[in-house]
Amino acid sequence: MDDNMILSLFENKPKEGLGALFDKYYDYLSGQVYYILKDVDESEDVIQELFMELWKKHEHLNSINSSLKSYLKRAAINRALNKIKKRKDFFDYDAELELGKSIMQPNLTEISELEERIADGIAELPPRCKEVFVLSREHEKSYKEISIELNISIKTVENQISKALKILRKKVLYE
Repeated sequence: MDDNMILSLFENKPKEGLGALFDKYYDYLSGQVYYILKDVDESEDVIQELFMELWKKHEHLNSINSSLKSYLKRAAINRALNKIKKRKDFFDYDAELELGKSIMQPNLTEISELEERIADGIAELPPRCKEVFVLSREHEKSYKEISIELNISIKTVENQISKALKILRKKVLYE
């Protein structure tokens, strides 16, 4: 059913007109509002409120200067933005800022314990594995540079690094 037919149905049979309007635009408008609010329930509430308002003021629908779809989309988006504005009124910025600071501050004790476990893990690596790992991580050498310096293949460097990382993961995560 096209928009003109829906508007004329609204004039003669408002309940059927609202039903037709709802059937045609509910999913579309819900998607538009969900894109803004990111909450299904809030999106549905906004659209239902919009249709309630349309029911109350259905006599004025014929005075719309744009397409019905554009009008409904703009009305839905405005309602969604108002919902966000109301959310912000209840948002405690200071509390959120303090929470963010506390989460972002590193626990120095945990960091030093982690560094100690990593150092212990590196010390316990097999000699060749340790040598390759230290050249890679501490001296920041490429696999190719390590292979040339130690006269081993790049594949051997890759295997030794992989072995070292596996050992260190176990040491750091499970001890």
